[in-house]
Amino acid sequence: MRFQRLAVVTVTIAALAGMGGCGSATTDSKPAATTQAPADPLAEFVAASKKLGTETMKMKMEMPGGIEASGVSDLAGKKVDMVMSVGAAGQTMEIAVRLVGDEMFMKYGATAGAKWWRLDVSKLPATSSMNPKNMADASAFAQAAVKVEKNGDTFSGTLDMTKSPTADPESLKALGDKASAVPFTAKVDGEGRLTELVIDMSSLGAGAGKMTTTYSDFGTPVSVEAPPAAEVTEMPAEMLKSLSQTA
Repeated sequence: MRFQRLAVVTVTIAALAGMGGCGSATTDSKPAATTQAPADPLAEFVAASKKLGTETMKMKMEMPGGIEASGVSDLAGKKVDMVMSVGAAGQTMEIAVRLVGDEMFMKYGATAGAKWWRLDVSKLPATSSMNPKNMADASAFAQAAVKVEKNGDTFSGTLDMTKSPTADPESLKALGDKASAVPFTAKVDGEGRLTELVIDMSSLGAGAGKMTTTYSDFGTPVSVEAPPAAEVTEMPAEMLKSLSQTA
């Protein structure tokens, strides 16, 4: 089984849920969320991103390679329920992921009798994208934004991925200068909440393309339960290793 590929897909779900793992820790030089109107487009984008960590919502993501995901999230309550489909060679593979507190459950495919893999995410390294703190800190992603401009309800700018504390040094080395200038656009609603994020990864490699994520139905009820114990097994060591190293 291709554990590294599954790890990448799972981390993509983490990014979708909380936009974590792609930014840097908040510093004093960055604006904090306040009740006052942000002073500039970057501050407003940061404020809009932070709101994703405080509200329940529905999410949907599409990216090249026949990859789609959808589900619900309550990051403040550490509850996420997502399903991702990956198209390959004319077939579709489904991966289900649930986050309940500090436990993540992952099910590969819909084969009868398939077990859910369990992972205690609190034991992951602090730099892992799957660490709950990183998943819930949507503002961390926004801290990687540079040269942000705003036109109406739409932001545009670039992301400097080298600022991420979860970035893989080898991957950054391979990407070179490309990693510091990844274009993005984003939209907000009338209440200043982020509703769409489009990251254009075309420059990072052939077939990379755009990843589009939408956030909607804010305030939607989110109820996520752990699978029955009889359907759960501990995550294989190889998969755990891949998740711990992937960011």
